[in-house]
Amino acid sequence: MGFLDKAKAAASDLAAKADTALASSGLGGPGASGGGDGEKYFRDLGVLAYLEATGRPGAAEDRLRVMTSLQGLEARGSIRSFALHTAPPPAPGMAGPGMAGPGGLPGYPPPTPGGVAPQGPPPAATPVTLPPPPPPPSWMTKDGASGG
Repeated sequence: MGFLDKAKAAASDLAAKADTALASSGLGGPGASGGGDGEKYFRDLGVLAYLEATGRPGAAEDRLRVMTSLQGLEARGSIRSFALHTAPPPAPGMAGPGMAGPGGLPGYPPPTPGGVAPQGPPPAATPVTLPPPPPPPSWMTKDGASGG
């Protein structure tokens, strides 16, 4: 057995031990079962909140069960993120963070803290006065030397 084969076997053994330790601690891992429980409870909580918001209250015992389970998962550290997955993209024409101000969109103020751009029309543009056009070349006029 070569050196690389031994290293691969040792790495596989270490990965299996790490998966076992994570699974037994309740934190989960790449191959641990029960990793989707938090997502299921969050979905159930969303359904209960939607029903309540539309005037169709769900069962109080279901709400208590879901909240208790989520609080337990949070206490064990099983919930990795509370970030929203369906945050809307910025509206067309609205400056996102880092796009307005110097080096961004001219005429718009820099973004405010929190990334919310002020509402309203952009400031009025200053009128630009162009110089008069140059006279036509002599060959295009009747009194030009080479005209026909």
